[in-house]
Amino acid sequence: MTLRKQDLVGVWTLERFVVHRADGEDFVWPGRQSGTLIYTDDGYVSVAQNRDPLPDPTPEDRARESNFYTGTYVLDLEHGRVVHTPLQSSAPAIIGVPAERAVTMDAEGRLWLSGVGLKERVTLVWRRA
Repeated sequence: MTLRKQDLVGVWTLERFVVHRADGEDFVWPGRQSGTLIYTDDGYVSVAQNRDPLPDPTPEDRARESNFYTGTYVLDLEHGRVVHTPLQSSAPAIIGVPAERAVTMDAEGRLWLSGVGLKERVTLVWRRA
């Protein structure tokens, strides 16, 4: 499906979050994931992700219970990507740092975003809210 800007604009709910490990393993964090992604027509983006706390979490698990940022985005349809630039974030190190995501929409209308997350390559699948 050819993606258009108007296809992106709106509110999305997280359906799937996959971490692609360096060793080739696809890893899904344990616990229920939830998230909201909002794209506005005038170039703003807001992302909120949570995971239910785990019993006896490791420090890495605890650090990945939530991720929030707001910022701007530029959609590059020619190259099939969207670039988010955070203005505020729960991870201060990413503020102002452009994050490139490959962006596609499947036949069912789900939005697929893939790129480097805080550490590894990730794929997030969103469905329209």
